Amino acid sequence: MPLNPSMLMTRFLIEGAPPLAPGSFPYAQIRYVSPDFFRTMGIALQQGRVFERKDADSQANFFVVNQVFAQRHLAGRNPIGAHVLIGVMSPQPSSIPVIGVVANAHDLGVETEPQPEIYLPGYGLHAVLLVHTSAAPESIVPLVRNAVRTLDPNLAIYNVQAVDEVLADSLARQKMTAMLLGIFALVALTLAAIGVYGVLAYSVAQRTREIGVRMAVGARREDILRMVLSHAATFITAGMVVGLAVGFACARLLSDLLFKTSTIDPLSVSITIGMLAAIAALAVSLPARRAASVSPTEALRSE
Repeated sequence: MPLNPSMLMTRFLIEGAPPLAPGSFPYAQIRYVSPDFFRTMGIALQQGRVFERKDADSQANFFVVNQVFAQRHLAGRNPIGAHVLIGVMSPQPSSIPVIGVVANAHDLGVETEPQPEIYLPGYGLHAVLLVHTSAAPESIVPLVRNAVRTLDPNLAIYNVQAVDEVLADSLARQKMTAMLLGIFALVALTLAAIGVYGVLAYSVAQRTREIGVRMAVGARREDILRMVLSHAATFITAGMVVGLAVGFACARLLSDLLFKTSTIDPLSVSITIGMLAAIAALAVSLPARRAASVSPTEALRSE
Protein backbone atom coordinates (compact mmCIF):
# COMPACT_ATOMS: atom_id res chain seq x y z
CA MET A 1 0.00 0.00 0.00
CA PRO A 2 2.18 2.85 -1.21
CA LEU A 3 2.03 6.37 0.06
CA ASN A 4 4.10 9.47 -0.09
CA PRO A 5 6.21 9.42 3.08
CA SER A 6 7.04 13.12 2.90
CA MET A 7 4.67 15.34 4.80
CA LEU A 8 3.75 18.22 2.52
CA MET A 9 2.27 21.35 4.02
CA THR A 10 -0.45 23.42 2.42
CA ARG A 11 -2.48 26.50 3.27
CA PHE A 12 -6.23 26.16 3.01
CA LEU A 13 -9.58 27.72 3.81
CA ILE A 14 -12.96 26.24 4.63
CA GLU A 15 -15.53 27.20 2.04
CA GLY A 16 -18.22 29.33 3.67
CA ALA A 17 -16.07 30.26 6.67
CA PRO A 18 -15.38 33.93 7.51
CA PRO A 19 -12.59 35.42 5.35
CA LEU A 20 -9.09 35.56 6.74
CA ALA A 21 -6.07 37.71 6.00
CA PRO A 22 -3.57 35.94 3.68
CA GLY A 23 -0.97 35.71 6.43
CA SER A 24 -3.35 33.91 8.79
CA PHE A 25 -4.43 31.03 6.53
CA PRO A 26 -4.21 27.76 8.51
CA TYR A 27 -1.82 24.96 7.56
CA ALA A 28 -2.44 21.25 7.16
CA GLN A 29 -0.24 18.30 6.25
CA ILE A 30 -1.00 16.44 3.03
CA ARG A 31 -0.39 12.74 2.42
CA TYR A 32 -1.10 10.68 -0.69
CA VAL A 33 -2.30 7.22 0.30
CA SER A 34 -3.74 4.16 -1.37
CA PRO A 35 -7.23 2.79 -0.55
CA ASP A 36 -5.93 0.10 1.83
CA PHE A 37 -3.65 2.44 3.77
CA PHE A 38 -6.03 3.07 6.68
CA ARG A 39 -6.92 -0.62 7.12
CA THR A 40 -3.27 -1.66 6.95
CA MET A 41 -2.18 0.92 9.52
CA GLY A 42 -5.17 0.32 11.78
CA ILE A 43 -6.44 3.90 11.49
CA ALA A 44 -10.13 3.71 12.31
CA LEU A 45 -12.81 5.40 10.21
CA GLN A 46 -14.86 7.84 12.30
CA GLN A 47 -17.29 9.26 9.74
CA GLY A 48 -18.07 8.90 6.05
CA ARG A 49 -15.86 6.63 3.98
CA VAL A 50 -12.26 6.19 2.91
CA PHE A 51 -10.89 5.90 -0.61
CA GLU A 52 -11.77 3.15 -3.02
CA ARG A 53 -9.63 1.71 -5.79
CA LYS A 54 -11.44 3.74 -8.43
CA ASP A 55 -10.64 6.96 -6.56
CA ALA A 56 -6.90 6.32 -6.79
CA ASP A 57 -7.04 5.16 -10.41
CA SER A 58 -9.06 8.18 -11.54
CA GLN A 59 -7.12 10.61 -9.31
CA ALA A 60 -10.42 11.91 -8.00
CA ASN A 61 -10.33 15.06 -5.91
CA PHE A 62 -11.62 13.86 -2.55
CA PHE A 63 -10.32 14.51 0.93
CA VAL A 64 -10.17 12.35 3.99
CA VAL A 65 -9.20 14.36 7.07
CA ASN A 66 -8.21 13.35 10.59
CA GLN A 67 -10.09 14.14 13.77
CA VAL A 68 -7.87 17.08 14.68
CA PHE A 69 -8.69 18.73 11.35
CA ALA A 70 -12.43 18.13 11.79
CA GLN A 71 -12.49 19.35 15.39
CA ARG A 72 -10.34 22.40 14.78
CA HIS A 73 -11.61 23.62 11.42
CA LEU A 74 -15.01 21.98 10.87
CA ALA A 75 -16.50 22.30 14.35
CA GLY A 76 -20.21 23.02 14.42
CA ARG A 77 -20.89 21.55 11.00
CA ASN A 78 -21.08 18.15 9.37
CA PRO A 79 -17.55 17.51 8.06
CA ILE A 80 -18.82 15.09 5.40
CA GLY A 81 -19.51 17.16 2.32
CA ALA A 82 -17.70 20.25 3.57
CA HIS A 83 -15.51 21.85 0.91
CA VAL A 84 -11.90 22.83 1.54
CA LEU A 85 -10.21 25.44 -0.61
CA ILE A 86 -6.68 24.43 -1.60
CA GLY A 87 -4.23 26.73 -3.33
CA VAL A 88 -5.67 29.79 -1.62
CA MET A 89 -2.69 31.90 -2.66
CA SER A 90 -3.54 31.38 -6.33
CA PRO A 91 -6.25 33.32 -8.21
CA GLN A 92 -8.44 30.20 -8.59
CA PRO A 93 -8.19 27.90 -5.55
CA SER A 94 -9.53 24.36 -5.86
CA SER A 95 -12.64 23.43 -3.89
CA ILE A 96 -12.41 19.80 -2.76
CA PRO A 97 -15.04 17.96 -0.70
CA VAL A 98 -14.38 15.93 2.45
CA ILE A 99 -15.67 12.36 2.21
CA GLY A 100 -14.40 10.90 5.47
CA VAL A 101 -12.89 11.50 8.90
CA VAL A 102 -10.35 9.07 10.36
CA ALA A 103 -8.70 8.72 13.74
CA ASN A 104 -5.57 10.70 14.56
CA ALA A 105 -2.13 9.22 13.97
CA HIS A 106 1.11 10.34 15.63
CA ASP A 107 3.04 10.73 12.38
CA LEU A 108 5.55 13.18 13.87
CA GLY A 109 6.39 11.00 16.88
CA VAL A 110 4.51 9.59 19.83
CA GLU A 111 5.50 12.53 22.00
CA THR A 112 4.08 15.07 19.52
CA GLU A 113 0.39 15.89 19.48
CA PRO A 114 -1.37 15.03 16.18
CA GLN A 115 -1.69 17.89 13.70
CA PRO A 116 -4.40 18.54 11.08
CA GLU A 117 -3.92 16.17 8.17
CA ILE A 118 -5.45 15.87 4.73
CA TYR A 119 -5.31 12.53 2.88
CA LEU A 120 -5.57 12.39 -0.91
CA PRO A 121 -5.96 9.27 -3.07
CA GLY A 122 -2.81 8.44 -4.99
CA TYR A 123 0.63 6.90 -4.82
CA GLY A 124 2.96 9.87 -4.75
CA LEU A 125 6.38 10.08 -6.34
CA HIS A 126 8.34 8.25 -3.66
CA ALA A 127 6.40 5.15 -2.71
CA VAL A 128 6.52 3.18 0.52
CA LEU A 129 5.07 -0.31 0.64
CA LEU A 130 3.27 -1.24 3.86
CA VAL A 131 2.45 -4.89 4.48
CA HIS A 132 0.29 -6.15 7.34
CA THR A 133 1.09 -9.71 8.38
CA SER A 134 0.58 -12.03 11.32
CA ALA A 135 3.78 -13.92 10.48
CA ALA A 136 7.32 -12.89 11.35
CA PRO A 137 8.11 -9.78 9.22
CA GLU A 138 11.46 -11.11 8.01
CA SER A 139 9.80 -14.28 6.69
CA ILE A 140 7.70 -12.44 4.11
CA VAL A 141 10.41 -10.12 2.75
CA PRO A 142 11.41 -12.54 -0.07
CA LEU A 143 7.74 -12.94 -1.04
CA VAL A 144 7.28 -9.18 -1.23
CA ARG A 145 10.46 -8.76 -3.26
CA ASN A 146 9.32 -11.39 -5.75
CA ALA A 147 5.87 -9.81 -6.06
CA VAL A 148 7.35 -6.36 -6.72
CA ARG A 149 9.89 -7.79 -9.17
CA THR A 150 7.01 -9.40 -11.08
CA LEU A 151 5.31 -6.02 -11.42
CA ASP A 152 8.45 -4.03 -12.22
CA PRO A 153 11.91 -5.68 -12.43
CA ASN A 154 13.60 -2.25 -12.24
CA LEU A 155 11.93 -1.25 -8.98
CA ALA A 156 14.34 -1.58 -6.05
CA ILE A 157 13.23 -2.39 -2.52
CA TYR A 158 15.42 -1.02 0.26
CA ASN A 159 15.31 0.03 3.90
CA VAL A 160 13.05 -2.85 4.93
CA GLN A 161 11.90 -2.38 8.55
CA ALA A 162 9.22 -3.73 10.81
CA VAL A 163 6.89 -1.16 12.36
CA ASP A 164 8.15 -2.23 15.80
CA GLU A 165 11.69 -1.31 14.72
CA VAL A 166 10.56 2.09 13.43
CA LEU A 167 8.70 2.72 16.69
CA ALA A 168 11.70 1.62 18.74
CA ASP A 169 13.98 3.99 16.79
CA SER A 170 11.57 6.88 17.35
CA LEU A 171 11.54 6.15 21.11
CA ALA A 172 15.31 5.67 21.46
CA ARG A 173 15.90 9.12 22.96
CA GLN A 174 13.01 8.76 25.40
CA LYS A 175 14.20 5.29 26.46
CA MET A 176 17.73 6.56 27.05
CA THR A 177 16.40 9.50 29.06
CA ALA A 178 14.17 7.20 31.12
CA MET A 179 17.08 4.82 31.78
CA LEU A 180 19.35 7.67 32.92
CA LEU A 181 16.61 9.12 35.13
CA GLY A 182 16.07 5.67 36.61
CA ILE A 183 19.79 5.31 37.38
CA PHE A 184 19.90 8.77 38.95
CA ALA A 185 16.78 7.98 40.99
CA LEU A 186 18.34 4.74 42.26
CA VAL A 187 21.54 6.57 43.23
CA ALA A 188 19.49 9.28 44.96
CA LEU A 189 17.47 6.64 46.83
CA THR A 190 20.66 4.92 47.96
CA LEU A 191 22.19 8.20 49.13
CA ALA A 192 18.95 9.06 50.94
CA ALA A 193 18.99 5.71 52.76
CA ILE A 194 22.65 6.18 53.75
CA GLY A 195 21.92 9.73 54.90
CA VAL A 196 18.92 8.70 56.98
CA TYR A 197 20.90 5.91 58.61
CA GLY A 198 23.88 8.17 59.29
CA VAL A 199 21.81 10.98 60.83
CA LEU A 200 19.80 8.64 63.03
CA ALA A 201 22.84 6.62 64.10
CA TYR A 202 24.59 9.86 65.11
CA SER A 203 21.45 11.06 66.90
CA VAL A 204 21.23 7.81 68.88
CA ALA A 205 24.94 8.00 69.76
CA GLN A 206 24.46 11.56 71.05
CA ARG A 207 21.58 10.40 73.24
CA THR A 208 23.37 7.38 74.69
CA ARG A 209 23.51 8.86 78.21
CA GLU A 210 19.84 9.87 78.04
CA ILE A 211 18.90 6.37 76.96
CA GLY A 212 20.93 4.92 79.82
CA VAL A 213 19.23 7.16 82.36
CA ARG A 214 15.80 6.28 81.01
CA MET A 215 16.56 2.58 81.20
CA ALA A 216 18.07 2.99 84.70
CA VAL A 217 14.82 4.52 85.98
CA GLY A 218 12.71 1.74 84.53
CA ALA A 219 12.22 2.37 80.78
CA ARG A 220 11.68 -0.84 78.91
CA ARG A 221 13.32 -1.89 75.66
CA GLU A 222 10.03 -1.27 73.84
CA ASP A 223 9.90 2.29 75.22
CA ILE A 224 13.38 3.09 73.92
CA LEU A 225 12.56 1.54 70.55
CA ARG A 226 9.37 3.59 70.35
CA MET A 227 11.21 6.79 71.26
CA VAL A 228 13.84 6.32 68.57
CA LEU A 229 11.28 5.36 65.93
CA SER A 230 9.08 8.34 66.84
CA HIS A 231 12.05 10.68 66.43
CA ALA A 232 12.90 9.02 63.11
CA ALA A 233 9.29 9.28 61.90
CA THR A 234 9.26 13.03 62.59
CA PHE A 235 12.52 13.48 60.74
CA ILE A 236 11.39 11.34 57.77
CA THR A 237 7.97 13.00 57.52
CA ALA A 238 9.52 16.46 57.46
CA GLY A 239 11.93 15.33 54.74
CA MET A 240 9.13 13.86 52.63
CA VAL A 241 7.00 17.01 52.93
CA VAL A 242 9.91 19.21 51.83
CA GLY A 243 10.88 16.76 49.07
CA LEU A 244 7.33 16.56 47.68
CA ALA A 245 7.01 20.34 47.73
CA VAL A 246 10.26 20.73 45.78
CA GLY A 247 9.29 17.87 43.45
CA PHE A 248 5.91 19.42 42.62
CA ALA A 249 7.58 22.77 42.03
CA CYS A 250 10.09 21.22 39.61
CA ALA A 251 7.62 18.83 37.92
CA ARG A 252 7.01 21.26 35.07
CA LEU A 253 10.64 20.84 33.99
CA LEU A 254 9.90 17.18 33.13
CA SER A 255 6.75 17.85 31.10
CA ASP A 256 8.62 17.65 27.76
CA LEU A 257 9.84 14.13 28.63
CA LEU A 258 6.37 12.72 29.30
CA PHE A 259 3.73 11.45 26.89
CA LYS A 260 0.07 11.13 27.90
CA THR A 261 1.20 11.26 31.53
CA SER A 262 0.64 14.00 34.06
CA THR A 263 3.73 15.50 35.69
CA ILE A 264 1.99 14.88 39.02
CA ASP A 265 0.63 11.36 38.62
CA PRO A 266 -1.09 10.18 41.84
CA LEU A 267 -0.08 6.55 41.34
CA SER A 268 3.59 7.43 40.74
CA VAL A 269 3.65 9.75 43.75
CA SER A 270 2.07 7.06 45.95
CA ILE A 271 4.59 4.43 44.80
CA THR A 272 7.46 6.86 45.43
CA ILE A 273 6.24 7.69 48.93
CA GLY A 274 5.81 3.99 49.69
CA MET A 275 9.32 3.15 48.48
CA LEU A 276 10.86 6.01 50.45
CA ALA A 277 8.96 4.99 53.57
CA ALA A 278 10.16 1.38 53.19
CA ILE A 279 13.76 2.48 52.65
CA ALA A 280 13.54 4.82 55.64
CA ALA A 281 12.12 2.04 57.82
CA LEU A 282 15.03 -0.22 56.88
CA ALA A 283 17.51 2.61 57.45
CA VAL A 284 16.28 3.37 60.98
CA SER A 285 15.83 -0.23 62.09
CA LEU A 286 19.51 -0.78 62.93
CA PRO A 287 20.00 2.41 65.04
CA ALA A 288 16.67 1.73 66.80
CA ARG A 289 17.64 -1.85 67.69
CA ARG A 290 21.06 -0.71 68.83
CA ALA A 291 19.53 1.95 71.08
CA ALA A 292 17.08 -0.52 72.57
CA SER A 293 19.86 -2.97 73.42
CA VAL A 294 22.09 -0.44 75.19
CA SER A 295 23.03 -1.51 78.74
CA PRO A 296 22.24 1.22 81.31
CA THR A 297 25.67 0.76 82.95
CA GLU A 298 27.54 1.08 79.64
CA ALA A 299 25.41 4.07 78.66
CA LEU A 300 26.20 5.91 81.88
CA ARG A 301 29.89 5.03 81.61
CA SER A 302 30.04 6.42 78.07
CA GLU A 303 30.27 9.90 79.54
